Amino acid sequence: MKKIAIYMYMLAVKIIGFLASLLPVQQKVVFLISFEENPTAIIKQMKLSNVTPKTIVFYDPRVDVSKLSLDFIKVKPKTLQQFIPLMFHLNTAKVVVTDNYFVELAGLKLRNGVNCIQVWHANGALKKFGWEDKAAQKRSDRDKKRFQEVYKRFTKVLVGSDEMASIFKKSFLLDESNMLKLGVPRTDYFFKEAQLQENYQWSYEHLHLTNRIKLLYAPTFRDNELGMAKLHLDIAEMKQALGNEYQLILKLHPSISNDLEKLDDDFVIYVDKETPIETLLPVVDILITDYSSIPFEFALLQKPMIFFTYDLTEYDNARGLSDGFLETIPGPHVFTTTELIEVIQNNTFDLEKVRLFAEKWNKYSDGFSSERFVSFLKEQLEK
Repeated sequence: MKKIAIYMYMLAVKIIGFLASLLPVQQKVVFLISFEENPTAIIKQMKLSNVTPKTIVFYDPRVDVSKLSLDFIKVKPKTLQQFIPLMFHLNTAKVVVTDNYFVELAGLKLRNGVNCIQVWHANGALKKFGWEDKAAQKRSDRDKKRFQEVYKRFTKVLVGSDEMASIFKKSFLLDESNMLKLGVPRTDYFFKEAQLQENYQWSYEHLHLTNRIKLLYAPTFRDNELGMAKLHLDIAEMKQALGNEYQLILKLHPSISNDLEKLDDDFVIYVDKETPIETLLPVVDILITDYSSIPFEFALLQKPMIFFTYDLTEYDNARGLSDGFLETIPGPHVFTTTELIEVIQNNTFDLEKVRLFAEKWNKYSDGFSSERFVSFLKEQLEK
């Protein structure tokens, strides 16, 4: 039944996309988004740079789009009810900007002068995705063909480093000519001291933090845990060992449907999964994560991080970790809560490794990435 539903949907994508492509191209931009960070940075810069063409944003309903209420923007949820408007606008836009894989892009006809720009939601990768994802390689030939149809629509992919460009070329089956080395807009925030300080104050006021050292646990999602949150840290053990000096902030991945059951405990601070993680980072002293992409941004703050890789082999077998994962990460990796506590208590972190990691993976990101991207967008609209 699921295969039939996918087949019928893709047939509709192709038919409606073809019909919409018979209409003339308009001087407008369409965003198709599943995360808020890059699109928000770009759209704010469009307003500042007075690059304000007709712009339609189709968003995953889980995304907070409250910051996108500008006079030149129309915001629409990406739902089945909006399917025909989505296909119409995709096929009549001068520029399409997307931040993820969307099957509807397979129905986009790229006419002369039309660009589809992938502004991927992360500026680095510790796990494999796209064509490199081991799970994708186990899919049917029809599924693989569909993946490729979407990848072919990316005329440009925005990157912040040569390392990420190499990953995109393998993950999306593209070449060097498709790489747009302008830096990643979401990183501009980390170069703006006033915004960092504002969010530092916000975190203290809204999360009821104390003067203890702040630990943030922010794991990536697991495919088998999208519907139900699971916590693999032993909170009781951490509180007993660290409770006097530390506070633990928990932040789940926004893709997870349900939140954690909250305990009434001043050691643990729960943050709604909808809260942008960048808001929290200025107040964090040590990041605890796993295969998430957040270390690439957090490294810009030059603070220590620990990689809690309790399922390292299992995750690598299922999804695939980046080549040389253990050599790439800029901090110690641990398998148990006990090991994690020991690393925190020893407090022997190599911040020079963190600095070099940030420099390498943010080569083209210097605080002005949004400006460069909007200048590029303006050029495409004027062609």
